[in-house]
Amino acid sequence: MNSYTEKENYRDEGIYIQMPVKIELEAIEKVFQQKMVGYKIQKEEDDDAKQIGEILSVFLSPGTDGYDLNIQQEILMKTLLFSNKKVKFNFQLKLNYNAHEQELVVSDYKAEGEHKTWFTNQLLNVMLNSIFRKKILGKSKILFLPKIDELLLKINEKLKNIVEVKSGVLLFGKVDQLRVLNLYFKENYLVAILKLEGVLAAEISQLEIDAL
Repeated sequence: MNSYTEKENYRDEGIYIQMPVKIELEAIEKVFQQKMVGYKIQKEEDDDAKQIGEILSVFLSPGTDGYDLNIQQEILMKTLLFSNKKVKFNFQLKLNYNAHEQELVVSDYKAEGEHKTWFTNQLLNVMLNSIFRKKILGKSKILFLPKIDELLLKINEKLKNIVEVKSGVLLFGKVDQLRVLNLYFKENYLVAILKLEGVLAAEISQLEIDAL
């Protein structure tokens, strides 16, 4: 009688694996930097509008006061009165993950300037319209399904050709489904809980037994 049960992640048609994956905040920060550093800030949406600033740097850190993520930006001002003046802003995000839709949603945010002055408040309003709502909130729903489908193709392409895990151990099969069950920020990490279903098999041609 087979002693394995479904609770032990075994099924007649294959396997079921659930595992956490931790992504360092630093890795996500690099993506934000690639997308945002060098971005030209304009007061109007028109492409011919006068440039008033440029993003010099972007840094990520854990959120505070119930927020999940803090995005700090340093801006080089290019207005007539504040030419070459550098100012910093913090945008805090609260994020919710929808497992059914496989999407990460920005549910709330807070913006703060380095100095609470009239000028900073005015610039902050421009920043919210030009950068935050267009570059971040405009894509407040981050869909994972296209990326998951792409990843599945890559995984199955590898498994089809047989993967040598280590010397004498071969792995092959097919992953039928990959889903992100949960996604949340914890300390300096973004934690993803992944669920994989499929058929996998291993072939061992070499055993290593430590000398007694």
